[in-house]
Amino acid sequence: MDYTELKKLMSEQKVEMTAAERIKAYNEGKEVDHIPYTLQAPDPAMADIFGFTTSQFAKDFEVKSEVIRRRKEEFGLDSFNVGLGLRTIGVALGSKLGVPEHGIDYIEHHVLQDYADFDKLEVTDPYKNPVLAPILESAKRLKERFPDVSMTTSVAGPISTAIAVRPVEKVLRDTRKNPEMLHKLLDLTVVCSLKWFEAFYHEFGSVGTNFSDPVTCMDVISKKQFDEFSLPYIKKLIDGTEKIMGSRPGAHICGKTSPIWSDLADAGLFSFSIDNCEDLEFAKREVGDRMRFAGNVPPIEVMKDGSIDDVIEACKDCLRKCGDNPKGYILNTGCQLPIGTPKRNVEAFIYAARKYGRGAQLGKLPRGILED
Repeated sequence: MDYTELKKLMSEQKVEMTAAERIKAYNEGKEVDHIPYTLQAPDPAMADIFGFTTSQFAKDFEVKSEVIRRRKEEFGLDSFNVGLGLRTIGVALGSKLGVPEHGIDYIEHHVLQDYADFDKLEVTDPYKNPVLAPILESAKRLKERFPDVSMTTSVAGPISTAIAVRPVEKVLRDTRKNPEMLHKLLDLTVVCSLKWFEAFYHEFGSVGTNFSDPVTCMDVISKKQFDEFSLPYIKKLIDGTEKIMGSRPGAHICGKTSPIWSDLADAGLFSFSIDNCEDLEFAKREVGDRMRFAGNVPPIEVMKDGSIDDVIEACKDCLRKCGDNPKGYILNTGCQLPIGTPKRNVEAFIYAARKYGRGAQLGKLPRGILED
């Protein structure tokens, strides 16, 4: 399919529900116009598509507003996230951030090189911390500008936050050499994350929440390390979030995660975004009766580098495998939408969600995929 044909077909599609109406009805077990969809961490790629740098998006309120407005109008993404990235709490605690003009930020210097300095770290106050307070203020301004658009918030997972405070090689060594102090650091990361959710709840009431925890994958740590150093703190984060917001969070973990799916379901995770290296059909069979899934269209090979037809076929494959997940399914990318993803491929993703996800209902394959 060429781009002209795609645009023509999209112009003939009818959207009958807002994203908020769709997810509410879907959660209630009702048939919806099409499968709920989203794109994992899309902001850098969206800024790029609309002609802005990531630095402009991060620093310029008007640019951020323009990206939110256009992605709603052009892609139907009528929600936005104002949350903390993988490195935000680390920087709020004193680590130094490197920010390229156009690209993904990184830690230039970790604040906690030596545990002798641990007691100098203070629990972050979102209203007073010079890193967090502007983000909270930005959320207020964006909600005023887009009162009818759903807003969510997010944090990084415990171990992923820890490596923004202390170098990853030291954190991994701590699992063997200094577990006592690592436990203290992980506990601090959860407390800081929950402080952010408390502030958000105070300002906006209950909103959807999510956390990303790439370091927790089985490509980086072992199952034994996960059981001792990740799972207990993920459980604290989930329980604390539910206590604050009245609902449990979703999560995304990059890489291989099948050995921990059951643990995440046991911990009470509401939904889990699965990387494309894992199989959605297997996930559905293993724990689909206990946890919602999202995923897992390949972000690089398909969304960034593939053709329109590649995107459509990948979406159809995901719908066939997991569209009837008992606890529900959200069509999504397998990981962060990459900078450089062409606009046509985002449109192909949305076209496929609307066509082949048509008539979606909790626990049933969409009519669109059954009739294909």
